[in-house]
Amino acid sequence: MTQPSPSTDIRRDLVALLPRLRRFALTLTGSAAEADDLVREAAGRAIQKSHHWKGEGRLESWLFSMIRSTFVDEAKKRRRSEGNAADDASTAGSRPPKKDALACLPDGLASVFLLADVEGFAYAEAAAILGIQPDLFAARLCTARLSLAAAAAETSERRA
Repeated sequence: MTQPSPSTDIRRDLVALLPRLRRFALTLTGSAAEADDLVREAAGRAIQKSHHWKGEGRLESWLFSMIRSTFVDEAKKRRRSEGNAADDASTAGSRPPKKDALACLPDGLASVFLLADVEGFAYAEAAAILGIQPDLFAARLCTARLSLAAAAAETSERRA
């Protein structure tokens, strides 16, 4: 009887992690369709690069990092293909309107909040996933929490 290959294990675990990866991708893209494309692209990369996974550390950290790097790579490709037109510069950071509080956080804060308070990553690990310093991660998390608290207070005042 043969042992399963690491890529088989990664594929099985990858399927189990898809909802979490999609939720993270949503914090980066702000769009369900773009998040699905991002997860699809990153999952393909993970399967192709599964030989790099040595079983050390947490697989989800590796996959979350891959989502972020895929997002950054795709953003760079879009910027290059769109050129430096003034129209593109004004719409590059715009996101579609959103209804939930987490999605309404400014760029970068939703991902920080999700990794720390929803996914339960340690600050250092979450900072590594996002490619930022732990101190900056902690500051952004504080800002995200304060923003969510302010939004909750504003919502409760409107309901009263």
